[in-house]
Amino acid sequence: MKRFKSIISILIIITMLISSFVYANENTYIVFTDVPENHWAYEAVHNLRVLKITDGIGNNMFGLGMTVTRAEFVAFLVKLMQWELVSPEQGSFADNMDNTAWYYAAIETALQHDVISKDIQNFRPKDAITREEMAVMLVRALGYKSLAEQLNNLDSPFDDVSENIGYITMAKDFGIITGVGNNMFKPKDTAKREEAAAMMTRMYEKLNSPIKELHGFYAIKSAPQADMIKELDSVGFGWSRIEYDAETGSIVLNTTRKNNNEFAIPEGFEAPLSMAVENNVRTSLMVFGSNETIISTKDGSRVPLLQYILTNPEASKQAVEAITSQVNAAFGGDDSLTFQGVVIDFENIRGEELKKAFTEFLAKLKEELDKTDKHLYVAVHPARKPGQAYYDGYDFRSIGEIADKVILMAHDYYAKRLTDAEMEMGYTLTPVSPIDEVYYALKAIKDESTGVKDRSKIWIQFSFDSAQWKLREGKVINRNPYSPGYDAIQRRLLMDEVEISYSERLQNPYASFYDSTDDTLNVIWYEDSRSIQAKIDLAKMFGIHGISLWRLGNIPDFYENENKEIYMDVWRHILRERVF
Repeated sequence: MKRFKSIISILIIITMLISSFVYANENTYIVFTDVPENHWAYEAVHNLRVLKITDGIGNNMFGLGMTVTRAEFVAFLVKLMQWELVSPEQGSFADNMDNTAWYYAAIETALQHDVISKDIQNFRPKDAITREEMAVMLVRALGYKSLAEQLNNLDSPFDDVSENIGYITMAKDFGIITGVGNNMFKPKDTAKREEAAAMMTRMYEKLNSPIKELHGFYAIKSAPQADMIKELDSVGFGWSRIEYDAETGSIVLNTTRKNNNEFAIPEGFEAPLSMAVENNVRTSLMVFGSNETIISTKDGSRVPLLQYILTNPEASKQAVEAITSQVNAAFGGDDSLTFQGVVIDFENIRGEELKKAFTEFLAKLKEELDKTDKHLYVAVHPARKPGQAYYDGYDFRSIGEIADKVILMAHDYYAKRLTDAEMEMGYTLTPVSPIDEVYYALKAIKDESTGVKDRSKIWIQFSFDSAQWKLREGKVINRNPYSPGYDAIQRRLLMDEVEISYSERLQNPYASFYDSTDDTLNVIWYEDSRSIQAKIDLAKMFGIHGISLWRLGNIPDFYENENKEIYMDVWRHILRERVF
């Protein structure tokens, strides 16, 4: 079933691409006479005609080389976004009062959708638009006004840009605008119609691109959602943990419940593994390890586990051997039940020394995996904004060259522990995945110099964690957040007394309610279909079309209640994104 759906999706994409962008042979779309076939913007210009965004300036001419006015650009945007036109009785600007003017409704529609602001008396519809103004309007049309303003404190992407830094940074990062050379943008220069066409085409392609790969983890308590495996392209089975055996002084791969290992091969493992094999879903063994695990070695020293493995040649060799041996093993004597590769989930790595050592370890592991044609996926912690500490022991560029896929764990940003002062002041502003953090994570992982070069290798990961705080008399009483599962969250959200809110600034939902059993006000931050959609849209803007889900068993998959909208249909929402 999954493969059939995938084939249908691909056919739809191909059909739409052909019908949308093949114009020269279509009688319906006549080629503009003033646009030479060898012009750099030939395709972009005619794409606008195909999409019915413009028919040119008349007489079958596009107006090549002419500047584009503010009114024309707004009209392009409104049509591109397919917004319903708004035409009030009275205009909102002193120079947009004539409701018979061709641009009247477009300007009012753009205002309603916050593309432009009403903080000026005149819109200046006939003035040529500047490159800076275009960038601002484009980003606002995408709904990123709040995010752009949060990014104004970043360094300017161009030497000549000192205003609207967040907007221009985003437009550049998205690949919608480009500079003019020598790290200059010329923000006050006017733009030509063909330049606007190129921007519109890039924006259209990003807005309408589908999710191409869907990966999920089958690990802790995943059995209730095992059937979701059929809809995945690949699945990582979280059934192993790298450990130090104190008795032998060696590195082992633990797949049992020994040492309270929650990443163990479960009873009945054959069912989910067979389901993946039968549905042609790529399979991986996830190998978990944390550098926060402290071990006592035979010489009596205490050292972080991953530091010991990565900086000790013999330990590193043992780890590679243990992983490759397990991934090549047949389960239950059935040769069909083997893993096709490995997901390395080594967490909490910091510092240049371990960054280099981790890269070297992955290179050795990849060399061994290649001998039996096994793939290598690697999970990485995200980079964070300047001034914030983070796990920086991941060389994105090098890992991207070695690994077949790179999983960006841009999630779980919430506070894991409050200070006394935060508890006293009743601090509960702890979104699980604030959009500005996700933005910076995406920006860093695809950085032209230090990021993963091949963007098709990148998967953004969504984690369905939560953070609940209890307050009494205005003070938080739990230092560490509770993390209720989504079954419990869904039941709670359906209660009449629960107030559901959504932070447009953070692009995260939260709920608040009073609990009479312990006389507390409760605040829960979590994920829903709106917050997941926001991250999908943002990833697509960066040219990233792969998703990883942590984990099956905790993905919100509930039908909407007719009495109260709670946005807990996340799984079906994600599946819809795969259809163009």
